[in-house]
Amino acid sequence: MMRGTIPLGRFGGVPVGAHWSALIGVVLLGQLLAMTVLPMLVPGRSAATYWAAGGAAALAFILSLLAHELAHAVVARRNGLEVRRITIWLLGGVAEFADRPQRAGMQVRIALVGPMVSLVLAGLFAAASWLTVGSGGSALVAATLSWLASINLMLGVFNLLPGTPLDGGRVLHGLIWWRSGDRERATRIASGAGQFLGALLAGLGILLVLGGRGDGLWLLLVGWFLAGVAAGERRHEMVAGQVAGLRVGDVMNREPQVAPGWWTVQAFVDQLMTHHGPQHRVFPVVDLQGQATGVVGLADLAAVAAPDRVHVPVRSVMRRQPAELVVGEDTPLEKILSRPLVPGRDLVLVERDGRLAGLVGPGDLARTVELQALSGEPAGRTRGQGSPASLGDRGT
Repeated sequence: MMRGTIPLGRFGGVPVGAHWSALIGVVLLGQLLAMTVLPMLVPGRSAATYWAAGGAAALAFILSLLAHELAHAVVARRNGLEVRRITIWLLGGVAEFADRPQRAGMQVRIALVGPMVSLVLAGLFAAASWLTVGSGGSALVAATLSWLASINLMLGVFNLLPGTPLDGGRVLHGLIWWRSGDRERATRIASGAGQFLGALLAGLGILLVLGGRGDGLWLLLVGWFLAGVAAGERRHEMVAGQVAGLRVGDVMNREPQVAPGWWTVQAFVDQLMTHHGPQHRVFPVVDLQGQATGVVGLADLAAVAAPDRVHVPVRSVMRRQPAELVVGEDTPLEKILSRPLVPGRDLVLVERDGRLAGLVGPGDLARTVELQALSGEPAGRTRGQGSPASLGDRGT
């Protein structure tokens, strides 16, 4: 999930945030409408009026993106998937699920509902624009509503293009998975289509820029984003396939180095140096009862001035652990792949009866995936989950 988000609250129990780039999107769209689109459609208004209408339309478009993603989240929850958060960014939104859809039919339903909501919104905005004109209302309001109808129509149709990470790509993935029963093959085809589509759009954008068209920059940015995300999702799906069926307890380090929270920083550093150097760059912090209270990294320890290390306790420099990175031994390993672990920052703490039982770090995940690849087991294949009967499973 993208970092650097601004919390916007909870909608239907789902945390929603805006990436900083969404603010750029509001400003750019508002400027485009206020300085170009609206003056051309409805001339003769003041600059302040155009800016007010452009700003309102840009915010309405961001809310349209939110509605698109909330639709995904609602259907995902009705199909038993946990929705962690929704993030709105410059060119769209991302609904983050804790697990991958386990059936092809589930994936198709979740993917289709977003574009359908965008198309419905396009129809509603178009109807509102038509009613405004028919009742003799403001031409500027009618033009703004017409633009919102057009942009939502474009959003709905664009998202139906058959390439990951677009919704149409997920529909394609689900249909191939349902037809063949081979999730890995579906991933290769859908992500390959997404990379091709992204390269095509980026190439078209470059041609437009060379021809003096500034709007080519948007196509270039969208194409670059699609191609990059498609490649990343393919890698993620392949890794998830390699660890399918494994539990966190199968790969965790059962005897990790821990940092007693009541020790001083200097005492813990001395212990690390005595035992032939540290095993890791980040360590779980435990209390007297053996319960994990947070994590501390070498960088956190080094940030304490040398004269202060003899009296500063470890617990005062530790970082609180995100709830999704504290799991039980029976947690499926692929569930923790949705949040990439950052070397030197993140660990997955494994608890048993409220006490620390082990940990999983980035190196443990990488080693597990490599060993699974060496074992010769087919990666990502989930035959039996994508049989033809599953496309018609539990309805929404």
